[in-house]
Amino acid sequence: MRRLSDVPLDGSWERPGRNPIAAAIAGLVLCGGVYSTVGGAAGGIVAALDMLRDPSWLSTGRLVDILVEYYHRFQVPILVVTTVAQFGVFFGLAVALVRRWHSSRPFRYLSYRPPAAVDLALAGAGAIAVVPLAEVLDRWSYVLLPPLRELAAGEAALLAIHSPWQAVLVFGAVAVTPAVCEVALFRGSLQGTLRRRLPLAPALAGQAVLFALFHMSPLSIVALAFVGVYLGWLFERTGTIYASMAAHALYNATIITVTNLQPRWLADASGSFSLPVIFGAL
Repeated sequence: MRRLSDVPLDGSWERPGRNPIAAAIAGLVLCGGVYSTVGGAAGGIVAALDMLRDPSWLSTGRLVDILVEYYHRFQVPILVVTTVAQFGVFFGLAVALVRRWHSSRPFRYLSYRPPAAVDLALAGAGAIAVVPLAEVLDRWSYVLLPPLRELAAGEAALLAIHSPWQAVLVFGAVAVTPAVCEVALFRGSLQGTLRRRLPLAPALAGQAVLFALFHMSPLSIVALAFVGVYLGWLFERTGTIYASMAAHALYNATIITVTNLQPRWLADASGSFSLPVIFGAL
């Protein structure tokens, strides 16, 4: 359970008659807007400069083929921009807002408390088990729109690893960075503030849905919300942000590993997990 007894609530928003939930939502919207603007502008500039140099890749065929080529060509700048933007906005700006609006001890407010080793171990094991279950939920989008499976395969190019330095970049940008930054924003700031006024169920559901929406993947919203509920439950259960952080990192790292190694005993070539694996995850 999250504790605020040792946290000074002396920020500018902590005044009689002001609802802290409004601050949490406003901070989320502000961070999302800044992140989208910065990331979109940087990515657009890089792509535009490359197109001026060599526009031939835009005529490679179908939209899926263009998407695959886009991720192949711009994997490094995409991952670098994502890392810088997430640390600058989802972490840096979020912490600054908490400091200004809620507490002069922002890391206490965000529940950066020492974790128990067993909490970290069980959180990570649970996160690995969540991967097949989330993939099952994602399958429904493929049933509704079969071409999405091709798009998902195209996006796998962003996670492709062919060298040690590439492994460091992919795991750093896709596993470590979201674990540090997204957990601070969605669990520490958003969910932690929601729980000051709301019961557990609506607070968990609210942060999970917003977490899913922020990934801008409408047909994966159920799977992403499921992951958000698990990460939020860990935060509530352990009272420390580190458990959710470890789980988020291992969840994404598992996806990267399966995408690159494609172990046939675990998942088929399309990434669908076998029934024994799914039942084992349950």
